[in-house]
Amino acid sequence: MIPPHLVALAMFTTQQAKAAGVTDFELRQAARDGVLIRLKRGWYTGSRPQWPSDLHRLRVRAELADRDDVRASHYSGAVLMGLPVHRPDWNTIHLMRTGPGPAACRRRIVVHAQVDVPAELSAALVIAQTALESPESGLMALDAALARGVASKPQVRVAAESLAGYRGYGHLNVVLRLGDGRRESPLESRTALTLDAWGFEMEPQFEVPGTRYRADGRIVGTRVLVESDGQGKYQEQAAVIAEKVREDDLRALDWQVVRVTSDLLDTPAKLMARLRGALLRAGTPWPSDGHRLTSAGPAPY
Repeated sequence: MIPPHLVALAMFTTQQAKAAGVTDFELRQAARDGVLIRLKRGWYTGSRPQWPSDLHRLRVRAELADRDDVRASHYSGAVLMGLPVHRPDWNTIHLMRTGPGPAACRRRIVVHAQVDVPAELSAALVIAQTALESPESGLMALDAALARGVASKPQVRVAAESLAGYRGYGHLNVVLRLGDGRRESPLESRTALTLDAWGFEMEPQFEVPGTRYRADGRIVGTRVLVESDGQGKYQEQAAVIAEKVREDDLRALDWQVVRVTSDLLDTPAKLMARLRGALLRAGTPWPSDGHRLTSAGPAPY
């Protein structure tokens, strides 16, 4: 029997369990029965994490509690800071040495060599490291950090300089160029990155002239608005109806609205077809290869 006070803890050690009278057999049995989750050797949790990121965060915390020569890095560091990331390998924890030593990789843990930056750039470094692995995750984390005041673009740029030569370094250019704290959701960040790759510049949180409406974004140089619809954005039918009325009002003023979901971003051909249709109705051509659509029309990229 696992004492309720242990189950209520975010995480606890085998030693704590034994001090409470729990045997090794009872711990193993509780893990098999799903009462506990084994985070790593010697560490358990009685909580039921709702998302993979929550369980990953607990596993990172357990690793850090057992070691004083590392800190969380890459997307593991971002998750520990509460920053969003895009579908990483939740089974692999990323750590970075706090002193000299080689990089190492073992089952489910990657330990990176130390990157020496000032303490005030620790959040900026984690964001830059995250961008190395995935530009989607990097932009999501950067946008959220800018919105919360956790880090600034100049700080991330300085931290990024310490990663020159690392694999994925090229991702940092686009992430730093697109980073914008006005975006209000990770889906908006991912949408901006996708549309940027197609030659479009997004203006976040666009106040539609002559109305009381604000769109998640506008494609600069067009009358096409973009709404990023994540799960749970409209929880009630009244909200859905209000959104449809809003779109009717905008279309009556010759604005086109394209709704973007995670599923559409996963099937870019469908999203591209919808976007082409909206641009056609708005009288705007699709940017030619090597050109970017701006407020002044197509211009060299």
